[in-house]
Amino acid sequence: MRLQDELDALRDRDSRNTPPHIWRVRQEAIGDLVSSAIAERAVRAGDQAPAFRLPDPDGKVISSYDLRNGGPVLVVFYRGGWCPYCNLDLHAIQAVAQQVRSLGASIVAVSQQSAHESRSTERMNGLSFPSLVDSGGKVANAFGLRWKLSRELRATELESGLDLAAVNGEPSWTLTMPAMYIINSEGIVEYADISADYTRRCDPTELIPVLRYMMH
Repeated sequence: MRLQDELDALRDRDSRNTPPHIWRVRQEAIGDLVSSAIAERAVRAGDQAPAFRLPDPDGKVISSYDLRNGGPVLVVFYRGGWCPYCNLDLHAIQAVAQQVRSLGASIVAVSQQSAHESRSTERMNGLSFPSLVDSGGKVANAFGLRWKLSRELRATELESGLDLAAVNGEPSWTLTMPAMYIINSEGIVEYADISADYTRRCDPTELIPVLRYMMH
């Protein structure tokens, strides 16, 4: 099953099982994010990717410069392990991880979650790549992916049991738009997919032809 089919099935279940007022606020937030054109202003293919140094859950700092020295890098931005859509996405990326590496690329995931939550996400999804800790979303912001929740959405998420300040270990109540970037050894973005609507993602199998092309 393709990733988007799984995401659509999850969205259908969500729409049936989520209280209507919570569903409405979340759908309005997606609509606002899409119409704001934030995704169009984010870092895109052909742009120079912002450099970053971020810790993994054990505190080991990983630098984009060091990663690029080893070949192309797939950078996966996600909202958090609390987001079932992100977990489906991470699962699908893990399913092609061996293929990605066989084409000379390394993989890192990035979220605003605390180290503890990031480690939990790695384990829950059986990830063979690290989930780096972007505290406060500074790197997400450099890529143009960070946005602030409205007061209404914040209240809705608290009501549904998600306290982002607790999960992320800082009080900004900002989120990262899901995105996938392939960055070449010169730091140029070869491929970018940005999801203003977090229920829609590209299929990770699309990354394989891009990496094959980059090998030639």
